[in-house]
Amino acid sequence: MRKLFYSISCIALLLWSCGDAGVQSDVSKNVEIDPISVRLSVPAAAIGVLVGQTPPIMVSTSQITLSSDEFSEYLEDTERFTINHITYTIDGFPAGSSADLNVDMSIQMQGQAPQNLLTTRINDVQNNPVDASLYTSSAPGNVNAAAVTSLEQALKDGTSFQIAMTLVGEDVTLQATDVDFNFTFKFDVTARVKLDD
Repeated sequence: MRKLFYSISCIALLLWSCGDAGVQSDVSKNVEIDPISVRLSVPAAAIGVLVGQTPPIMVSTSQITLSSDEFSEYLEDTERFTINHITYTIDGFPAGSSADLNVDMSIQMQGQAPQNLLTTRINDVQNNPVDASLYTSSAPGNVNAAAVTSLEQALKDGTSFQIAMTLVGEDVTLQATDVDFNFTFKFDVTARVKLDD
């Protein structure tokens, strides 16, 4: 009898919470974008020698539209997107070489001017960090909140965007003139979906 009462209470609560607004549900996905290739270089005379700073390197993604692929079945009923977490992974930086990186990262929505997203320093890139945190909604740190809001709106609208980075190597020691490695970003995104009654 107690189980039956509990079941009826849960159903009543669910129906009451729907009302005219309908049922809302959160759909979360961890979306990985294509890797960004980076080449860090030093002159031949500096192989194996500590270099204080390299010239800036500018790299970017192609146009990205997260919602069209990962949330396409929910897009028409999505009320908003929330970016919970942004992480990065560095892959392929060779053993025996070492560097720190200063990173300026910007976001450019299609048809808009670029917005600075964040500036950070990555120490010991040679350790090839995996899923290192850049941003969390609960502790955004020095991340530009307006850029995050613009990105969330772009996801809702299905607008494409581009990530661009300017990187400067510091305290660099390379065992070759060129070192190639990849940055991969992941976005933990929640879509608030209104389901039909």
